[in-house]
Amino acid sequence: MRLASRNAAVAADNRHVICRTNPVSLSDFTDKRREATRPLACRGENFDRDFDSNTLFYDAVQVSKSQIALFAPPFFNLARDVATTTFISGAGTRKARTRHLDRHAQLWLDIPENTAPVQALGELGSFAFSASPNCSEVFRDRRVIFTMSKDNPIEWILDWVRFNRDIHGADAVLIYDNGSSAYDSATLSAALRSVPGIRCSVVMEWPFKYGPQGANSWDHWDSDFCQLGAWEHARWRFLQHARSAMNSDIDELVLSKTGQSVFEAAEQSWTGLVRYRGRWIIGIDDGVHDDMRAPLRHTDFSIFMPPQYERSRFVIRRDANACLPKWTVVPGRCPTHAQWHVHSIFSWWASYFCTGDFSFRHFREIGSNWKYQRTNRVPFDPSLHRSDQALMDAFKRVDWEN
Repeated sequence: MRLASRNAAVAADNRHVICRTNPVSLSDFTDKRREATRPLACRGENFDRDFDSNTLFYDAVQVSKSQIALFAPPFFNLARDVATTTFISGAGTRKARTRHLDRHAQLWLDIPENTAPVQALGELGSFAFSASPNCSEVFRDRRVIFTMSKDNPIEWILDWVRFNRDIHGADAVLIYDNGSSAYDSATLSAALRSVPGIRCSVVMEWPFKYGPQGANSWDHWDSDFCQLGAWEHARWRFLQHARSAMNSDIDELVLSKTGQSVFEAAEQSWTGLVRYRGRWIIGIDDGVHDDMRAPLRHTDFSIFMPPQYERSRFVIRRDANACLPKWTVVPGRCPTHAQWHVHSIFSWWASYFCTGDFSFRHFREIGSNWKYQRTNRVPFDPSLHRSDQALMDAFKRVDWEN
């Protein structure tokens, strides 16, 4: 599949920027490491390779004029040492307030902006860090689509942007790039800048280990810290003042039953949140080899994966082929104690409900099979398969060339 050159340069433009973190690694100042909690018998052969034992903090962010927040993987065995750490800045000596969330931790410090680097002293060791600036003004009053991506072809990313621009009115993009090697951040930023109607974009370089996945849909989801850390980081560094924000992967497109924008629905909702379920869109084996019609795009697929009903471990009848929900939120109306999660917003009652007015389509073949093999095709069976007319109608409303 055609990819853009790694060497393209992005023009200087304060509306389309590349950001980096100020991380702290344990290996820089101590021999201690984060120890996994998963039982040895339940770890795969690549567990140690994929597990992030070394990142103490992803980033320190000046989340307000008087506070710095440090976003981190869970501390696990390091928790006591972190709790005893003292933070010293021009504002004096501080102790941090700790938030322990699902596969994520935060430290909050009362330190005003425009101070010198912060020095940390404690049983864990001694280290220093600087706070990254609060970038929420970039997305003030914008309708933002945000995602995490690694080596997704830029054509796919731009198609995802164009669809959300033309169907839902998105005018801003935030991409956490998880260490892409097929192109650099400048190339991706330049591509986003070229899309008409996108008023601003940020490519956030996020070069951390994604982490081992769970054993199945339910068990041992305890070691994939990367995306949960990114979503809370996005909330506090970039999206505090966004008009609304959609959590969506590159291989997901949201459809509306009423024609209303999902951003508008979240903004008009009395909770500030809409959450919706998804359906898989699959490829059909029609005898034509992929290399005869590459590069494949979202518009090459329109067939529903048929429902497959079974009993869950809780004896609830469910569709095993359905996708877990996604959501769009007004950040300023989200409770501060809630955690932005992949499929819901934890500790917020409004996130327990899903609307029937929206659903998303999850494209099996718009992906790199990084998690599992999902591009095996089956012959078309008219008793099982049908075209998604709503999806095809939406495709017609998108300007795929601009």
